[in-house]
Amino acid sequence: MALHPAEGFLLSRIDGHTPWAVLRDIGGLLPEEADLAMEGWLAAGLVLLDEACTESRPAPEVAKSEAPKPPARPKSAGPDLSCIDASLDLDPDLQRRILEFEARLDDASYHEILGVKRGSEPREIKRAYFQLSKQFHPDRYFRRNVGSHAVRLDRIFKHVALAYELLSDPATRTEIEKAMESRPEPAAADGAGQPPVEGAGYRKPTRMENLERLRRRFKMPEQVLAERRFKARQFHDASRAAAHQKSWLEAAASARLALAFDPWNRQYRAQFASIQADVHAVRASELLEQADGAGAKSDALRLLEEALSFRPADAVLNVRAASLALETGAVDRAREYVENACELEPEDAACQLVLCRVLRRAGDQAGAHRALSLATRLAPGDPDVIAEKQRMQRRK
Repeated sequence: MALHPAEGFLLSRIDGHTPWAVLRDIGGLLPEEADLAMEGWLAAGLVLLDEACTESRPAPEVAKSEAPKPPARPKSAGPDLSCIDASLDLDPDLQRRILEFEARLDDASYHEILGVKRGSEPREIKRAYFQLSKQFHPDRYFRRNVGSHAVRLDRIFKHVALAYELLSDPATRTEIEKAMESRPEPAAADGAGQPPVEGAGYRKPTRMENLERLRRRFKMPEQVLAERRFKARQFHDASRAAAHQKSWLEAAASARLALAFDPWNRQYRAQFASIQADVHAVRASELLEQADGAGAKSDALRLLEEALSFRPADAVLNVRAASLALETGAVDRAREYVENACELEPEDAACQLVLCRVLRRAGDQAGAHRALSLATRLAPGDPDVIAEKQRMQRRK
């Protein structure tokens, strides 16, 4: 069968997951031409349906109130707010957010976990991940008494990190978004989808109604789906081999591709989760090296902030980011980072000294004096502390 180039491209997009309606949009043909092409391939046996589709008529229309409804997809139980414990070192409102976020993990898509729309720009995905990392990264609560929320934070962040890894990579994001369009739905109730019975109220279906019925049942041959699962298994095995050699970035790349070809496989998700911490450590180190060599301070700050999303409990890194943010005039961001550092290391003179400088720039002179007094008590002979004290005295 000779194919026009556009038809060949459309045929190459049929993967057993992408719905008919989406194929019409991405196939490079007019919707009507795409319909005709796919109908022809069905007739020629080039593509198959997931079940026999020999009936010439769809089920007769019935009133909405009489239409059989498919059972709702089972939802996980809502959050157990009785787990909120005022004695913990976590604000009760934060505990509630943790419980609510965890309760919807099993039902949420990768996009829903990050809170982004399909087709979002990479910067939106990264911004969403950074915001969730600030709230739910387990390391942010280092040395705090968080009780049973420690396990919840770990589970939440693994899901967040997995969603970020998959959606931030253009290749895997494309595969995931196609798979999301055709995630298996619950089976219809008894009697739904049965062959039509001609009689009172029967109306001959229109061509578009027949097409819609075909689209809902459109599927590539099982051989193609088996090939995709085989490729996923190969990538999964390659990821495990790379992880065994501690080649974490290579392991992560293979794990992403395994999930791209078989996104609902729990074993592949678990493999990815098992290497996330090591992958993040490698990435943070690479980002810090890039920041050291960055020419512009704004570029260096951007790289440090990305590294912080992987190492939020690093007090030294927070101080470094705060100092650089202050130099670039980003006072609010500098305050956020230095306050994180002081919370992690409250007895560190360097943290208090940078806090003093940030508060002074923000116009909080009383807060700056308190931070300087604490830095002086912690390190009375430190030259930087002495110089800052003299500077404050001259200003006064």
